[in-house]
Amino acid sequence: MRKVNRFMEHFWLAVAIGTALAAIWVVATEGFAAARTWLWFPLIALAMYFFRRFMRGKLEAMDDRHNGKA
Repeated sequence: MRKVNRFMEHFWLAVAIGTALAAIWVVATEGFAAARTWLWFPLIALAMYFFRRFMRGKLEAMDDRHNGKA
């Protein structure tokens, strides 16, 4: 399960980087006013990355405590 959690964490980081590059491209070609909504995608992906990272730490600590007691 730890591998899946770490994979999803890296997945969201990759999505954030990819959408940030796409948003920068749209801002450069069409201007900031036309591309404001494109900037939300990397922000949401970064929020998901940090949420997954935070939850992975909590779940791994809980799993380690549980396995240590058994």
